[in-house]
Amino acid sequence: MLASPFDHLFLLAAASAAAALLSITLCLPSLLLYGLHTYIHPDNPGGDGLRAVLRRPSGPDAPPDPKRRPRSSSASHHRVPGFDDGNAQLLRLRLSDSHLRTRLLFPSFRAAFVASAVALTDLAILRLLLPPDPSPAATTVASVALLAVAHLLLLLSKLSLERSASKRSEKELSFVAGFLGFLSALLIVFVLSPYLFDFELGGVDAGSTKATVSVLAGVLVGLLFVPASRAARAFWLGTDQLRWDLAVVSCGALNQLMVLRPNVQMYLNEAVVSWYQRLHASRVPDMDYGRAKVFLHNHYLCLVVLQFFAPPVMVLLLIGLSQVRSDLFGGLFFMGDLLHFSDLVKEIALFLAWWIMFAWSILTMSILTLYRFGFLFVS
Repeated sequence: MLASPFDHLFLLAAASAAAALLSITLCLPSLLLYGLHTYIHPDNPGGDGLRAVLRRPSGPDAPPDPKRRPRSSSASHHRVPGFDDGNAQLLRLRLSDSHLRTRLLFPSFRAAFVASAVALTDLAILRLLLPPDPSPAATTVASVALLAVAHLLLLLSKLSLERSASKRSEKELSFVAGFLGFLSALLIVFVLSPYLFDFELGGVDAGSTKATVSVLAGVLVGLLFVPASRAARAFWLGTDQLRWDLAVVSCGALNQLMVLRPNVQMYLNEAVVSWYQRLHASRVPDMDYGRAKVFLHNHYLCLVVLQFFAPPVMVLLLIGLSQVRSDLFGGLFFMGDLLHFSDLVKEIALFLAWWIMFAWSILTMSILTLYRFGFLFVS
């Protein structure tokens, strides 16, 4: 073990620089999404030599079928005037770093990834390598972790304000869910803790602390509603819908990070499903809606990635902060009056980590239930 507090700070600085440098040099944010398939609806499908992966059946470029019956005059009479089957197609692109750099909010995703990697690296080093004695290293790591959590929380707030990223009804339901989450948190911290839930959010002013934590918990539920609904929709599209109630929905933070790529791919595939439904729903295909759906899913790719990435990373950061063995304010010699707040901050961090996973599981399973019984459907 390193003897001097300055050695501890030097080790943390070196580890932080290495984590940031590796994330940027190896393009880890892009590598996380590398190889996923996105879809575009070109204005001129045959102009650039790309081949369509999906097209309307019986199009002019389809291979001839020797057993196909000639179309009757009535079928050609009902043909939509001005509708070109050759333009009813999608092109599939494989995501790479050059593609991702052109997407909206990719710099925000890259910054969030680097900040999270640095904070998690510092927490791991503090837990595994450094002694539990109060030192400036613990204060530094706690500050970095809190800043990373605040950065992710502000990003989620910013994403929720994007006008075209979600429907107005989803924003209204987010507000309702946030209010219900606030009431539930009030019930838990004031009535059910520590008797049923092992959380002791006491302190000098326990009432105001619990009220503040309840407000923050309600805000988190409101911010998690849209990401949880998208995760549930991705799960609904990507699994056997008749066996949706299998124990395959794990709400652990690491497991949520492991299924980030499948969830993002299902989000991109959702646009194809919607496009295909509109193409074959009636004699007059609504191609404008399908084209807009494909464009928006492609345009807001990094926004959805951030919504899937931020909640589990926040959980890992908060859990790591709650497991710091030394006083969080032990290195601030000029702030000795705040030493008794160290345990309170750790308890709040642990409660918020549990609350994020609890709210995510409740929202996800509730939305899956609505899909299962036909109250919601993919369109």
